[in-house]
Amino acid sequence: MRIERSILLVLLAGCLAACAGSPVVEDGVAVAPIGPAHVLAESGHEGQFVVWGGRIVRVSNLADVTELEIVSLPLDRGDRPRWQAEPGVRFVVRQPGFLEPMKYVPGRYITVLGKVLGLEERAVGEYLYEQPVLASSNLHLWPADPAQWQRRTNFSIGIGIRL
Repeated sequence: MRIERSILLVLLAGCLAACAGSPVVEDGVAVAPIGPAHVLAESGHEGQFVVWGGRIVRVSNLADVTELEIVSLPLDRGDRPRWQAEPGVRFVVRQPGFLEPMKYVPGRYITVLGKVLGLEERAVGEYLYEQPVLASSNLHLWPADPAQWQRRTNFSIGIGIRL
């Protein structure tokens, strides 16, 4: 009976360790459960920390900050953008310093932890479009191929021999 309990506890611990956590949120950070559309619809969210993600549309390296324009996508439980979902509201992320535009290229998927700064009116083509703006605290750039996003968990019992 004691051995069965030990095995059960080990399996349970392994399952819990395999659960996907956020790549951007650290313990103790209070994240507001709002998306970019909420910030557009109602005021009063300035200063709140949020986790948003999506697909990079534009990268602008300025003198002391890099701005990423992102089209939002819903996130899954591991804060991965649901790349097959319909795109939502565009938002801007301000990251202090320089981000390499060959790495943070339009089309790549990203998840951001940031503080809501407010709204800015920006041009998308010739159309003026109001966009939420975040001050970035943490960025996670996903591999270019979404098939590589899945964590692979392997279970094995016994002795393995590979030739």
